[in-house]
Amino acid sequence: MRVRIPAYRHAQREIKLFIETNRLGPGDALPSEAALAHELGISRPSLREGMKALESLGIVETRHGEGVFVAAFSFDSIIENLPYSIVSGGKNLYDLLQVRTAVEMGAIPYVLERIGVADKARLRQLAEEMLAAAKQGQEFEQQDREFHATMFRCLDNAFLSRLIDLFWEVFHRLNQSLESPDHWSLESTALDHLSIVDMIERGDKTGLLAAHQRHFGSILARLERAKPAA
Repeated sequence: MRVRIPAYRHAQREIKLFIETNRLGPGDALPSEAALAHELGISRPSLREGMKALESLGIVETRHGEGVFVAAFSFDSIIENLPYSIVSGGKNLYDLLQVRTAVEMGAIPYVLERIGVADKARLRQLAEEMLAAAKQGQEFEQQDREFHATMFRCLDNAFLSRLIDLFWEVFHRLNQSLESPDHWSLESTALDHLSIVDMIERGDKTGLLAAHQRHFGSILARLERAKPAA
């Protein structure tokens, strides 16, 4: 039996096809609602619903008084609409950790080639701040987030930077859903980051890969501890 596609889903597909066919890029304006509905051969209510759905996905943006425009790519809409199944544990989270590990480990050789003195110094400062906070039983979310951003910004890859920030946000949300981390967990995480800095300063690719792998091993251990009892 043929499945009927909802009108708004059909409208979504047609709008995206229109954007691709006309090679519209970020900041380009779409035709008026009436003109676009006529162009695509769909009703204005269906077009309106389809446009709302695309706006929630971050594909288009409405500027009041100006019209609808193609939006610049961003992970923000993904972060805001993360399904509960990801941030509450389960296989999805393990899969995401595997992807995160592959992405960051793959970028490490390029980081060693390009990272500058100022970024190395900032990484050292952030890691030491993390350890000082850990010894007082305090969390260090801001320093942790900046650490990962600083480590990879030398690659000047906006897509990679936002992807890494997306990974950080997901696992940060996981930590928020758990009980407060114990002193050992905080200090162990801080020491992981200090080890990463040590290897970067030495230019030791093998050591850096191993330190990074240990860090992800610690995250995996936290996931295991958070897993509900069978």
